[in-house]
Amino acid sequence: MAGELSAEAAREIRQLEKSKEKSRRVGNVAEEAAACNRMGEILAANGRFQEALAQHREELQLLQGSGDTLGCAVAHRKVGERLAELHCFPQALQHQLQHLSLARSLNDPVEQQRAWATIGRTFLFMAEGPEIPEIPQIPEFPEFPKIPQEPQEAEGTQGNSGISGNLGISGAGIALRRALQAFHNSLHVLETQLEGVVPVSEVSRMRSRLCLNLALAQESLGRPQESSRLLWECLHWAE
Repeated sequence: MAGELSAEAAREIRQLEKSKEKSRRVGNVAEEAAACNRMGEILAANGRFQEALAQHREELQLLQGSGDTLGCAVAHRKVGERLAELHCFPQALQHQLQHLSLARSLNDPVEQQRAWATIGRTFLFMAEGPEIPEIPQIPEFPEFPKIPQEPQEAEGTQGNSGISGNLGISGAGIALRRALQAFHNSLHVLETQLEGVVPVSEVSRMRSRLCLNLALAQESLGRPQESSRLLWECLHWAE
């Protein structure tokens, strides 16, 4: 929920507004966009997602005009994150897929890994909502990965009420399976393109986050054993 900004956050927002106005006067687009980005982050951290969205949209517009492709890619990700927080999932995915497309055009594996992870979180967030919107057709998901049942899932025990089977054909089930596929795609980029390129500590953090997200998706699909295994793996990489 939106809340009052702390004194420190409000002070930083005021400073950023001044910096933004000064950058606009002198025509420094990069600094103006950076101020928008930081303001969006602060506002989002305080639950003020609509205001944050406006800042990131302005950031995107500025960077598109300057021809900064990498900056545009990141701004698309930020706009998508804010839209997802506002439960505008189809629109969020449009921006996140644009982030992925630009990252691919730049041959930037770090941003590709982030793009897939962000798409996965949006699908996970979508599956948790009370209403699942119509899921758009996405070329990157030509088919849903088949998820094998754990032994206790087969007959729908009291603990999970056959949730995996029921979710398989529901909107939530589709969203969860797409979340899994996106997280696995992110993990594939990490394992094939980032190991040995980025610092080991950063690779471990990426793996830990992905294992946690995969565990959450598997738990929602009614696969507690696989979820538990992934949580232990998450702990291992976090340590």
